[in-house]
Amino acid sequence: MRKTSSLLTALALATVGAPAGAVGHTIHVGGGGLVFTPSNIEALVGDTVTFVNDGGFHNVASDAGSPLSFRCANGCDGSGGNGDISNAAWSATITISQAAAHGSIGFHCEAHEGAGMVGSISVTNPVDLQSFSID
Repeated sequence: MRKTSSLLTALALATVGAPAGAVGHTIHVGGGGLVFTPSNIEALVGDTVTFVNDGGFHNVASDAGSPLSFRCANGCDGSGGNGDISNAAWSATITISQAAAHGSIGFHCEAHEGAGMVGSISVTNPVDLQSFSID
C-alpha cells in the first residue's frame, strides 16, 4: 500500500503542480488610447508586473491605500527611476510583495485617471503543497 500511496502522491503533485516560481505579467500602457491592456489581472505574491508604455504621455501609480505603493514611468520613484508622466518608450517592473497578499492593488495614470485610465491587480498567496498521505 505504501508504493500506491507514494505513486498517488507523485501523480497528485504532477496534476496539481508544485509552485513553479514567479510569473511575469505585462500590462501595456496607452498605445491604442487611454487604456491599460489588460486593465485587470490576477497575480501571486512573488510575481512581477511590467508596465510598458506603447505610446502617449503616461505613467502608472498605485491608488492611495493600496497594499503596494509605486509610481513608475522611466523606472519607479525610490527604485532608481522617475515615475513622472512621460512620452518616452518606457517600461517599469514591480514585484508583488507579501504585504499585498489577498488584496487588490488599484493603479492609474496620473494624467488620465479622470478619463478612466485605471486598472487593478488581484493578489493571492501561492499555495505550497508539500505532501500528503492516503490511508
